[in-house]
Amino acid sequence: MKYQKLLKMIRDLPRFPVYRNSTPVVNIDSISLTMEDVVKAAIFSELNILLIGERGEGKTQLMQDVNYSLFGGKGTYIRARPDMKTRELYELFNIEQLKKELSPKVKAPLTQIDEINRTPPIVQNEFFHMCDGYIEYEGEPITLGDGFHITIASANVKNERYGGTFEMDDAILDRFSLVLNIDHYPTQAKDDLEIITSPSGKNPKLVRVPGQDYTHQIREICREIKNIRENNFDLDAYVALLYLKRGLDYCIIKKSKRLISYAIPMICKQRNCIRLREENCGYIRPLSERTTEAVAALAPALRVMADAKEGKEKGVVTYREILEAFRLAAPYAGILDLVWVRNSYFSNPNIALDELIKIINRKFLEKKEEAKVAVNFALKGKLNDEIKDRFTGEWSFFAEILEDINSLGKKISHLLEHLDDELVEKYPFMRALK
Repeated sequence: MKYQKLLKMIRDLPRFPVYRNSTPVVNIDSISLTMEDVVKAAIFSELNILLIGERGEGKTQLMQDVNYSLFGGKGTYIRARPDMKTRELYELFNIEQLKKELSPKVKAPLTQIDEINRTPPIVQNEFFHMCDGYIEYEGEPITLGDGFHITIASANVKNERYGGTFEMDDAILDRFSLVLNIDHYPTQAKDDLEIITSPSGKNPKLVRVPGQDYTHQIREICREIKNIRENNFDLDAYVALLYLKRGLDYCIIKKSKRLISYAIPMICKQRNCIRLREENCGYIRPLSERTTEAVAALAPALRVMADAKEGKEKGVVTYREILEAFRLAAPYAGILDLVWVRNSYFSNPNIALDELIKIINRKFLEKKEEAKVAVNFALKGKLNDEIKDRFTGEWSFFAEILEDINSLGKKISHLLEHLDDELVEKYPFMRALK
């Protein structure tokens, strides 16, 4: 599919009929993406979404707008309650045959779970499979959706806790690749004016506006965004992903934070670690595979949403999109020390993440061009100790990667197209290797 057609498909999707919030959530090349843009980008990335915040801030309405404007109201709606049995949602009793059978709900492209933390952990566990895209029926896994399925849930929070009737288990939280705190992005005056002057705004109840089913188009958009991820990542984007995954794991004390994850930041304070004092290193835990995957999946969707919004046709994912995807996916992904967030950032992980992004961006920019040149020579089979020795500390992982690239050579030579001689000329120690 041509990129222009992809952008047109996205622009042709309807605007959410009721929910309004024009506050910028992320910024891609000076193009602001709102809550609606980000939710659509997550849908195009096939990521499960958890909407959190205080009561009455539009979480349920946002879910209903997704269901009715994009999926024609075909999504499965679940109002969480303590005594519910999720299996019952997908069963019908056939009177003629006197037996239970699966209902058409198994083909629904969307599952909505309203106030998920109003169920105890033992019931929340029943949502695991659903969030993973299937249910168990008579001992067999049954795939949800018809080639596409995501779950969107809402939860009320109080004082940094998921304060419904019950706490949310970390395992179910981990099923939601994107957790969006609605309260962190309050509506602007123009949004409030539009809401209170519209017919639906005069009704405090939930509003459902019937619409078309765009599931087929959304499946196509998802496929194209996967193609962009496979073929249109700039070398900067790959390096940024590796830095987030491996660089944030670096520890002076034990090389890897994963080896001492239950001891930080206490051990960092005991040993008076300079990286804790200067960079808050011990308060940051390494990214999980699931979060890294979410960042990689969301980044191209953000690029496409920005291009569709402004009519541009860039299509290439750079480190900027990776960092913006990280900004969205990381605040509630368990990488931030909650005591530190409470004491230093008003219990708001989004504010803490914004500060962390500044440090990451600075440290990444200091090294990214040198990293690209090193990849260039590794691809040519010219890697040596002089080059590897320039990547130490939190960049030591890169020296190992360069060795792998050096051995792979032509198998990944397509990365060479992102480099030029002018860049190489900036590093005299490498010019002799040409």
